[in-house]
Formats: sequence, C-alpha cells, structure tokens
Amino acid sequence: MSKMTDWQWKETMIQGCDMIDEFLKELERPVINLAVVGMTASNSRYRELEPIRYPAYAFGRMGSSNRKFRTEAGLSCMEEITMDSRRHILARVAVFFLLVLGVKLWAADRVLVLQQQTRDPKTGAPTLAKKTIDPSKTAVIIIDPWNFHWCMTACQRVASMAPRWNRALECARKLGMQVIWAPTEVASMYAGMPQRERAAAVPLIEVPELRKLVAKFTAPGGGCMCGPGISCEVNYGADGIAPALVIDPNDLIVSGRQETYSILKHKGLDYIIYMGLHTNVCLFGRPEALKSMYEAGLDCVLARDLNDAITLYDPQQPYTPDDGTAQTDSDLEKAGIPTINFVDEMRKVGLWNSDWVVDSVRLAPWGTVARPYFFEEATRVALTCPWPKDVEIRYTLDGSAPAATSKIYAKPFPLRETTTLRAAAFRHGRKVSLEGRGFYARLGPVPPQPDVYLDQIEPIKESYPWWFSFWHPVFNRSFEGKKLLMRGRIYDKGVGMRAPANLRYGLKPEYDRFVARVGVDGNLRHAPPADYGLFVDKVPSEPGGEGMGEMFAQQPSVQFRLFIDGEMVAESPVMRFSQEPWRFDVKIPPGSRLLNLTVTDAGSRSVLDLADWADAGFVLKNAANPK
Repeated sequence: MSKMTDWQWKETMIQGCDMIDEFLKELERPVINLAVVGMTASNSRYRELEPIRYPAYAFGRMGSSNRKFRTEAGLSCMEEITMDSRRHILARVAVFFLLVLGVKLWAADRVLVLQQQTRDPKTGAPTLAKKTIDPSKTAVIIIDPWNFHWCMTACQRVASMAPRWNRALECARKLGMQVIWAPTEVASMYAGMPQRERAAAVPLIEVPELRKLVAKFTAPGGGCMCGPGISCEVNYGADGIAPALVIDPNDLIVSGRQETYSILKHKGLDYIIYMGLHTNVCLFGRPEALKSMYEAGLDCVLARDLNDAITLYDPQQPYTPDDGTAQTDSDLEKAGIPTINFVDEMRKVGLWNSDWVVDSVRLAPWGTVARPYFFEEATRVALTCPWPKDVEIRYTLDGSAPAATSKIYAKPFPLRETTTLRAAAFRHGRKVSLEGRGFYARLGPVPPQPDVYLDQIEPIKESYPWWFSFWHPVFNRSFEGKKLLMRGRIYDKGVGMRAPANLRYGLKPEYDRFVARVGVDGNLRHAPPADYGLFVDKVPSEPGGEGMGEMFAQQPSVQFRLFIDGEMVAESPVMRFSQEPWRFDVKIPPGSRLLNLTVTDAGSRSVLDLADWADAGFVLKNAANPK
C-alpha cells in the first residue's frame, strides 16, 4: 500500500471531525478551534497543514492514551477544557476510532485481497493463498473473444459467456483496473477507434526474457467440440470481437507482444488477470497472452470463471467442454499459474449484484437456427450450467419456454428428429439462468442420382434485366465458373447460383421426384487470393490448395426452397460454409405444372452467398435402377 499524502491525511481527519460535529449537535455542546501544527521531526510532513475545527470533547484533560495518540498524530492543542469525564472519554474514543476508520476506508479503496489457487504438480491437491493487489495497478486482458469460430459449439459458447464477462469487466472498471482487449489477428479491424489508436501510440519497450513457463495440457481434444457425428471443418472468418461484448471508451485494444508489454510497463500495471479463450491454445500461447507476459516477469493469474478451453465433447463418458476447461485450468495451476474466481472476488467487495442473471445453460453440440447442427439418425445432447450453485436444468423439445415443471436434465439424451431445444436452470422453482437454445436438423437419406439432370432440360426463361445478366445461374460449374465443390467433394453435375436466385422448370408427367444435394459453394476456402483481393501470392483453387479466401467463411448464408405451382413443398435449414450438403428427395404430385428452385440469402445479403445444387434433376417414374 502506498503512503498517505498530506492532503489525504488532512481530508481523512476533517471527515472524521465533521462526523463528530454532528454527534456533538445531538449533545448540544460547544465546539472550539484547534490547530494541527505537527512540528515533530518524525512527522514533519504535517507542518504545512492549516488550522481545522475540532470538537471541544476531542481533547480535554489529557490522559496518557489521549496524549500518546495526540503525539503520534502530530497534533497540539491550543487550549484544554475540563469536561464531564464520561462524555469527554466517549468523544475522544469516537474521534480515535473514526480517524482509524477513515484510514482503513481509504486503504480499502486502494487494495483488494484475492484468494489465489494453485495445485501441487504431482498430487493435484489445491493450495489457497491470499494476495493483496492494488486495483489501479491491475490489468484485465481478454484474449481472442472473436465473433466467429469454425466450430459452431465453440462459437456459441463464447456468445453465451458475454453477459457474465460484461458484468465482470464492469466491476473491474469500477475498481480502477485497466481493461485491455487482445483480439490478435483481428486487432487491425479496430484501426481508427480511440481504444486501438491509444494503444498503438505507446512508446515501445524491449521485452525481457526473465523466466520460462512450461504447462502440460492433459485435456483431450482441441478440435471440433460438437462431439461424434458430423464435425465442423476448419475454416476461418472472424473479423472482430463478439458483438455482445461491451468495449468501454477507456479500454485499450492491443496488438502484439511488445505493444502489450510496453503498455503494461508505461502504466505501471504489474498484476495481470487473464480471461478469454481458448485457454490451452490462444490464451496461453498468443504473443499478448499469459505465457509471454509471465516470461517477461509480470505477475499473471487466470480468471477460472471467465475462460474457455477448446477440448471435446464425448457423450458416452460423459465429458463436456466445461469438464475440459476445468481440467485445463487445473493444468495451469499445476504449472504454477494461480487462478481466481473473479465473480466471487467482486461479490466479496460488494460490487457483484446477486440478482444479476448472467449465465446461460450450455449445450453440446450447439447448433442454432442461423447455424444448424446436422445429424444423420440421432445425436446426443448434453446440458451444463457450471457457475450457478444448487440448480437443476430443465428443458423442452417443442420450442416452448422451459418452466419449473419442464423435463429435468440428468444425463445426455438422444434427439432423433429435427428439434428446437430450449433449456434453463432453476432453483426452488425460480429461473436463475439465461436460456440456452439449440437447433438440430436431421438429414434425410442420401438421394439417388437423377435420370434427367438439369442441364439436359431447358428452363423457363426469366425476365432478368440486362444489367442483371451477371446474376444468372451457371450449369455444371459454380457461380464463379469453378468446379462445384461442397465439403471437400467435387460434383460434375449441377447448378451454381448467387443468392437470391431461382430456376423454373415445366414439369412433365413422367417426372416422379426431384432430387439434389445443396449447400454453400466450398471454393471460397481454396480460392486464390487474387479472387478476393486478400494477398499477393496466388495459390491453387482446387481442394488441397492453401487459399485464404476462407478468411471470409462467416459471410455466406443461404437457404434453399422448392415451390410446385406456387406452393412451397420443401426447404433446407439455413446453410453455412463447410456444412454437410442438405438432401432433397421431393415427390412430385400428379398433375403438377411448374417447379421453381429458389435460393435466398437467409436475411443477410452478401456477394459471397454462393450456392450449389449438385446432382440435381428428376427421377423418372418406373425407372430401372436409381443411378
């Protein structure tokens, strides 16, 4: 704790004496002027203080304890007044304790006592230790809180944590902590924002290498967290911090190891609380992250309630992503990195409002209407809510809101049909969490190859204006003229479109069914940089290439719909990049005249809404064998 300045001492004593004045008014006793002179050599810092008002009761006939207090405080009375002993003792004691209380209150504003947890490297036994910190010399660094991740479960987990993170950072700011965002690869997206420009302008300091940090992460996985079934393919597309997270005007947005270290040193921030994701990869190993700053000699801790590791989901054990995060945090504790429960610490100092509802029930796997999870015959779903205590999770499978009477969750359960799942945590019949919502779409059987492909039939001519000619569908190629490609597979037959678009066909009596596999065109992932103006060097555009067009992977979203004689007869869920193609196998009612194949932009128009209809066409009645 820093020493109190003259001004702080004076203000503390004045506040205490003002409180005594109010007390004396109740007793209707007089008040006299005393001077603080403080001429002792041991306390020379008080020699410049002005005379201030003290109650008559404060310094009467000087007993030994009063004289000792007066001497230590550097105070001298102008005069002494004989008072009723009982009242003047009461007043003197009140003055003493109020002054002590003032000092303690001032000190409490300056320090925070945290409970840090580490673990024995061999036994894993936890050790708790108190740590006193100065919040004004503390930074909270958030690593990679991106708005997109190639794994849909990982992406939804980040979004679900935003309310808790926002409240935690709100408390940190009230304490005077410096909040620093480190979105690493997307930091440049904040060019022109004051939070980024202030960070970028800091004079750089050489980063020392003072020690080493070795952590052995034992949690399984590190890939898709959706579990067994259809996994998410690696692709990218993050272009900012998750939109639900609040960036305050006084926050900073940093980029790089040296810039981060320089800011910490220039601001005198020597205690660093890390939060964010993914703990065992980015939060640990990024240039701005825990390992770098620890090895530079800074005091680093992890907020174990404000981070998420990338591990896996195994419904058989069961082992959830929350289990993986807890195991990863434990690994760091064994490596000597302390952890704290940040929300509990804020609760201890009265900043955390227990009425705040900030935690969501988490799902695994976790698809949404905007990014559905596809499965073949069945999938098993786990529900967790790790931070609220003594709760039970209840859920519905029909899209209705969960209530205290809804089905209670006990273990991962199967879904066998397309389902909207909603879940919440309850305590004594009262909902104490935010809802977790998921959408799960069952794929139909793989359709047969058509007898008649679309390129063998003349479509009904659309009345596109001439300036919309570039929007016309393309046969047997993607809309961009490349091979039809979805989830790593090339298709020779089909149609490429840019949404919104459509093709109309007259129906013949011999047509029995329409079949197709549809999805977002996959060439974006392997596109030459020149196609999207990203990088200088060109790379192959076929599967196996290393194109960086996948950096736009969150942009495409399309939805396919089939209309027969003006009535919608089938539709896909919203389709996103790299998802398993949706399967159409639609019976054509007798007497039908017109089929319209449409693709919409799913409500978010983008020039990258490129859609493929692969192996699309008609199965004939009484056909020999499906191809």
